[in-house]
Amino acid sequence: MHGNPDADIMRDIVQFLREGIDQGLLTNFIKIKAHRRDPLNEQADRWADEGRQSENIRWSLPTNRPIFYWTDKDTTHWSPMNPTVKKRIDLQVSLQQLKIQTGSTANFLIREDNSKDLLGKFHKDRSVWIRVRRRVLQCLSYQFPCALQLKQWGILKDVKCSLCEKYYRERNIPEPSDSVESVGHIQCYCPALQLPRIAIHHGIWRELMFSIRKSSTELNDASEPRWHFLLSSKPRSPCGMGSIQDLRTHGTTRDSSTWSG
Repeated sequence: MHGNPDADIMRDIVQFLREGIDQGLLTNFIKIKAHRRDPLNEQADRWADEGRQSENIRWSLPTNRPIFYWTDKDTTHWSPMNPTVKKRIDLQVSLQQLKIQTGSTANFLIREDNSKDLLGKFHKDRSVWIRVRRRVLQCLSYQFPCALQLKQWGILKDVKCSLCEKYYRERNIPEPSDSVESVGHIQCYCPALQLPRIAIHHGIWRELMFSIRKSSTELNDASEPRWHFLLSSKPRSPCGMGSIQDLRTHGTTRDSSTWSG
């Protein structure tokens, strides 16, 4: 029973069974499926409900396990440490911290809406790499370990982007004086990260195209509102990184089609 959270209860049950064996009593265990209207099973459920409400039970006495209490919607709950209690503790700590914080992250979390429900679903999606979910959380909470943030924490003394410094040095180009490694610099401006940014933009465009194709119907009626993706005129893509013909070259589009939303 080592590591069992209900070891104190099981220990008393085992002792009770041993006393029965010493008296020559036979104990049979029969598994009964729950909620099948078995009279004895239903009676056991009623006794369990009554036991949780009673204060005169042997297992309500102090044990080696700490018992946690909390109130939710005028109902008091109590339980030893388990995943539910851990979530309640994390929630209460977060709420207490929000009361003393005045930054933009705290304001974002306090305000209603702002797609926080979508962010919650994103962080619960186990199909997304934990590193990706962690990076999103770091960016939203201004905890991303860039040079600017590390200097604020007292870890670094210089805020210059090391990738920019190497990039300009290898090309013998004067380095701009404002190459500060911040989250915005990494996401938008660092020349050494141009190719990864283009790849990410292409991936976003690919997802948009997939969603449009999945949620739209091809129409031939010219009177209906239509979306038309021209490949011959090579318009600039919304990403600002090339033409749609370029995106087709990278496998993001397959043909020139007309779609209706």
